[in-house]
Amino acid sequence: MRDDRRGGGGRGGSRQSGPREMHKATCADCGEETEVPFVPSPDRPVYCQECYQKHKPKRY
Repeated sequence: MRDDRRGGGGRGGSRQSGPREMHKATCADCGEETEVPFVPSPDRPVYCQECYQKHKPKRY
């Protein structure tokens, strides 16, 4: 019998369990330097933690 589990999509073994590599960026709102766990793209805004709270989508 196969062990089918729901909701496990994308959980291959490729993600490392160590600390994330952080990348420096400048907040598009306040101009403060911040660090993000992804490589910032020049065509998309990056926000610091405080400004992100103002811009993140609202959950319903």
